[in-house]
Amino acid sequence: MDRVKLKVLGLSYSMSQAGAYALILADEVDTHRIPIVIGMPEAQSIAIQLEKMQTQRPLTHDLIKTLADALQTTLKEVFIYRLEAGIFYSELLFETDKMLIKIDSRTSDAIALALRYACPIYTTPDILEKAGIAVGQESSQTGSTVVASVTESDEIEHYSTQELTRMLNEAVQNEEYEKASKIRDILKNKTK
Repeated sequence: MDRVKLKVLGLSYSMSQAGAYALILADEVDTHRIPIVIGMPEAQSIAIQLEKMQTQRPLTHDLIKTLADALQTTLKEVFIYRLEAGIFYSELLFETDKMLIKIDSRTSDAIALALRYACPIYTTPDILEKAGIAVGQESSQTGSTVVASVTESDEIEHYSTQELTRMLNEAVQNEEYEKASKIRDILKNKTK
């Protein structure tokens, strides 16, 4: 099975869901971004690990790692294997000295653990194509106020494919990945 290696770029506050965050993943060659909406506790756990901060007491993901280490089990990889109705499905591949163990996981938890183990994160080319936002494309600088206001209204669907493409490129350039994913989905529906 073909797989694409991913890296964690960071987190941003979700504009579409109060109290939620967007976890931004990228492919290794940095041509696509995948925004994944996650909850505040998972965002906090990921942020703490990304910033190499220490907490007074262990967080849940730290506890899981400590328990797995005590049982001489290592997380070898995370695999984001399915995307259905906007929900990402992941599995953890743990290794003991005798066997490999696959465990179903929420993607946010899987990423939090992958960061603690410094293990690779993979997905399928199909998921990268469906959820990924292409980066590195040139875009014009006109109309940035349009992108900010239009993505929050239903009127965006009435824009031309050319205008939506320009808005998508601009949102990606400005690292507004959540807006870009909305525009990308509307573009895909228009081209069907």
